[in-house]
Amino acid sequence: MDLFGKIAIATIVIIFILGVIFGAGLLLYHPVSKPLTSAQAEALVLKDIQQEYPNAVFSVISISRSNLTADSWNVVLNVVYNSTKACPEVMTEGFDYPAVTLVPSDEVLYASNCKVYGFGYAPDYVISQPYIAITRAYESGNASILNYIDGHGYNNTNAYASYYETGNSFLYSVGINSTDAWIIKYNATDTANVLYAAMGTNGTILATSVVNASNYTDSIN
Repeated sequence: MDLFGKIAIATIVIIFILGVIFGAGLLLYHPVSKPLTSAQAEALVLKDIQQEYPNAVFSVISISRSNLTADSWNVVLNVVYNSTKACPEVMTEGFDYPAVTLVPSDEVLYASNCKVYGFGYAPDYVISQPYIAITRAYESGNASILNYIDGHGYNNTNAYASYYETGNSFLYSVGINSTDAWIIKYNATDTANVLYAAMGTNGTILATSVVNASNYTDSIN
């Protein structure tokens, strides 16, 4: 073999060795990332969206493998805006992460603009979460509720709801004897008077009562 051939072979060998070293370096400093687990995807979605919408309330409904890419997860959240006001906005949003990051791939609106969507078209509609109960109570047009909110101002009135399967001593003490009902509490910032409204799971207002908050203690918040 002539000198030129030997030099060519040596050059190829050197290039090969350098390529191996370079590839090993890439793996060392840039290791191949492992696919996200469902828990990691859930944590990342919640962290990112809470930073994007710090005043909203989020809870995870479900998490499953995404249909978009094999290494992504479909994280479905219940999202509530204006959660302490008389008309919360309630929706579910699905995120395929990391395939589509924080762009919702699916969105269903349940309550907005003081209206519960689908309520009037489903006679067997059952209210199953507190924020929808709050919106439905306002939407019902009950005079006691509207007068309280209008009298103290929408922005000055906070609203909370809890479900009670049976009555208790507190509810009886404020004049509410309803069972299997949502109890919505309206608490205006400019008065000591609190309005309690009992609403059936079908969205019907059953009773209302105004009491002085300084005389009672409840766990509705």
